[in-house]
Amino acid sequence: MAQNQEYTLFLGCMIPLRHPQIELASRKSLGALGITLKDAEGFTCCPEPWNFKGAGLESWLTVALRNLAVGEKKGRDMLVLCNGCYATLTEAAHLAACNGEAVKGAMDKLKSLKLSYSGKSSVRHVASVLQDIGVDGISGSVRRPLKGLKVAVHHGCHLLRPSEVMGFDDPFEPSVLEGLVESLGAEVVRYEGYTDCCGNATRDTEASLRIGSEKIAAMKKAGADCIAVVCPACFEQFDLGQVEMKRRLKVDHRLPAFHYCQLLAIAQGEDPESLGLDRHRIDVKPALVKIGK
Repeated sequence: MAQNQEYTLFLGCMIPLRHPQIELASRKSLGALGITLKDAEGFTCCPEPWNFKGAGLESWLTVALRNLAVGEKKGRDMLVLCNGCYATLTEAAHLAACNGEAVKGAMDKLKSLKLSYSGKSSVRHVASVLQDIGVDGISGSVRRPLKGLKVAVHHGCHLLRPSEVMGFDDPFEPSVLEGLVESLGAEVVRYEGYTDCCGNATRDTEASLRIGSEKIAAMKKAGADCIAVVCPACFEQFDLGQVEMKRRLKVDHRLPAFHYCQLLAIAQGEDPESLGLDRHRIDVKPALVKIGK
C-alpha cells in the first residue's frame, strides 16, 4: 500500500461544477491508500483539448502552461481525475520540452504574469497513480469485495491517445483499468468496441448520443451491470447522456455509471449513501444490489 504520497490536486472544471461526488469519493478512497491530495489556489480550466485547442494553439498552450506553472510552484507532482485535463496538461508539458514557436509565444505571456514553467513536476492521472500502487496494494484496502458485480470498463480517448505522449497502457489492447476493477473483486466484461470514443466531444448532438448509445448497448449485451470510467466527461456522457438518449433516441438503457474512485470507495467500506450517488441521473441501486447493498 502507498504511504505518505502527496500530490497537488488539479480538479478541472466539470468535477467541482457538476460532479462533486467524484471529488468526494476520490479524496476518501485515495486517502485510504495513503495518498494525500493538497489544494492550490490559482488553477483555471485546463483548458479542454478539442475546441479551445482548435481555435488557437498558442492561447490554449498559454492557459495550460500557466496551470502547470501554478502547480510547479508547490514543489510536487499534480494529480488529475479527468482524461481531458490529463491530455491537455501532459501534451502542454510535452510541447514545452520541444520548444516550438507556439511555446515561445506562450512562455513570453507567462513572463508577463510573472510565472515560469521548467518541467520539474509531472502530471499524473489517478489511474496511473493507482497502477503504481498495484492490484495487491489496492486489494489490500478492500473491505467489501464487489463480488457478483459485472463491470464494463470505458477508458476514454484522451487517456490512451496519442500513446507516445500520454504513456498510459496499450492504446489498442488496454488492460490496466480492467486490472484495477478486478482488484476490487468485481468481474470485468469485455464488449464490442471497448476502446471506442464515448462520443462526448462530438459537436453534433445526435451523433454524440448515437455513439454513446451504441457503446452502452454493447456493454449490456456483454452482461454488464454498470460502467466504470476515469473521466467526468465520459461519466456525464454515460449518466446524463442516457436521459438525453431516452428523450431524443427513444432508447431507455438504465445502465449505471461510476467513476472508478467511487467503486474503490465502496469496496473500501464506505457507505454508498455517504458518497453522493443520489446525484447520478441513472439510478445506481440495481448495481449496488449485486454486492448486497
